[in-house]
Amino acid sequence: MTTTSRRHDSTDGSRSYRTLVLGWIRLLADLAILTLWTVFLTLLFLETAWPRWAFYVLLVGGAAGYVAITAPWIRAGAVTRQAEE
Repeated sequence: MTTTSRRHDSTDGSRSYRTLVLGWIRLLADLAILTLWTVFLTLLFLETAWPRWAFYVLLVGGAAGYVAITAPWIRAGAVTRQAEE
């Protein structure tokens, strides 16, 4: 094994570890944000006694909007990492 291939192997290992850690951080952040959105809507609708259908519309709409906004960030990060290679 040459020095170049050893460096390449260690770089791949640290890159996969970094990807794993960033994936977990992203998952936990998404979970926290969506949980806060759900709690906020629940408390708001319990306080105001608005109709249940409106709660579900806002709950699903908010989650879908969050995914629509943040999904391009993941793709942009993947493109950036591929360009670095």
